[in-house]
Amino acid sequence: MVADREGVVQHYLGTDALGRDVYSRLIYGARVSLLVGFTAVFIGGALGVVLGMTGGYLGGRVDALIMRLADIQLAFPFILLAIMFLVVLGSGVLNLVLILGIGQWVTYARIARAQTMSQREKEYVEAALALGASGASVLFKTILPNILAPLIVIASFNVASVILAEAALSFLGLGVPPTVPTWGGMLAESRDQLLAGRWWLAVYPGVAIMLTVLSFNILGDWLRDFLDPRLRGAD
Repeated sequence: MVADREGVVQHYLGTDALGRDVYSRLIYGARVSLLVGFTAVFIGGALGVVLGMTGGYLGGRVDALIMRLADIQLAFPFILLAIMFLVVLGSGVLNLVLILGIGQWVTYARIARAQTMSQREKEYVEAALALGASGASVLFKTILPNILAPLIVIASFNVASVILAEAALSFLGLGVPPTVPTWGGMLAESRDQLLAGRWWLAVYPGVAIMLTVLSFNILGDWLRDFLDPRLRGAD
C-alpha cells in the first residue's frame, strides 16, 4: 500500500519497478485470463461435442477416424504442442485462444461419444426417428439436451485448466504479448524483483491465479452434485 504526501492511499497493492499500479494490472489481467478461459473452452467444447456426437451416432469408419485423431493428439504433451504453435504463429490473444481451444476438444469428444452411444438406442430416440426426424435433429435436439450435464461439469473444470495454461505460457513469454498485463506475465516480470524485496509483485498475481482456479474447481464440484440426480437423492 502506497500513499502520497498527504496520506491518501494511491496504490492499494503497491507498484512495480516501473511505477505501475499492481491493483489495476491485476484487474486488467483478470479480464484477459477469463476471456481466454471462457472462449477457449467454448471453442474446444463446441468442436469436441460435434465430433464426439457424430462419431458416437454414426459409428464405423467415421467414429474410428475421429478417435484416432484424438489418440494422436493425446500422444503429444499439450504444453509442448502449444509452445511449438505459438513459436510458429506468434504470440497474441487470438492465437492463444485458438490453440488452447483446439487442445481441449478431445475431452469433450470422448465424453460426448460415450454418452451418445448410450443414448442412441433409447426409446425416445427411436420414437424421434419413427416420426421422421433427421439425423442432425436427433443429435442436437433430442440427444444433446440429455447429455449436457457431464459436459457442463467438464467445462467448468476446463476453464480453470485453461487459465493455468495461459498463465504458464505468458510466464514463458509465449502467450499474450508483454505489453498486455496478464497474471502470468506479472509473475514473469517479478522474477528480477524478488531479490530487491518486492515480494508483492509475485504474491498478488499468484494468489489471484490460485483463487480463480480454486473457485472454478469448487463450481465444478457443485455443478456435478446439482446436475446428478443420484447425488441429489443421496443428500
